[in-house]
Amino acid sequence: MSPKLDHLLAKLNQQSLDRDLGGITAEIGEQLSERAKIDGQTWQLRTAAMALLVMGGAAVSASTASAVAPSPSPFAAWSSLAPSTLLEPSE
Repeated sequence: MSPKLDHLLAKLNQQSLDRDLGGITAEIGEQLSERAKIDGQTWQLRTAAMALLVMGGAAVSASTASAVAPSPSPFAAWSSLAPSTLLEPSE
């Protein structure tokens, strides 16, 4: 190493610590648990929102499906092309 860097490291080594590092593990643990709690709440909120969207989509789909008239079929019972009318003797 260069003499200047050695001098700077020696000077830094002589200085006292700016704070006690004994409780840093507890502080980090608290911060991580707070972040985990927030992340859990975020995922719960997202799950609830998605459930509401799915239920709303199902309700809208069911209401629009019942409102749509069935498409007319040429083979419906009332049609002149229905098999029952073609098999009957004509009068």
